Amino acid sequence: MDFDYLFYNDLPKGVKSVYVNGKRMTLGEFNEAKKEYLSKKKEDIEP
Repeated sequence: MDFDYLFYNDLPKGVKSVYVNGKRMTLGEFNEAKKEYLSKKKEDIEP
């Protein structure tokens, strides 16, 4: 299953952790992964 949509939407208030693909991530870890994912996507798009 593809969880890319989580990186494009804001998480609801009160969320303390995210459980994705069998791995639990804190909000800080998720934000770091989101930043890294979006920067890779941006590099793929630019010529």
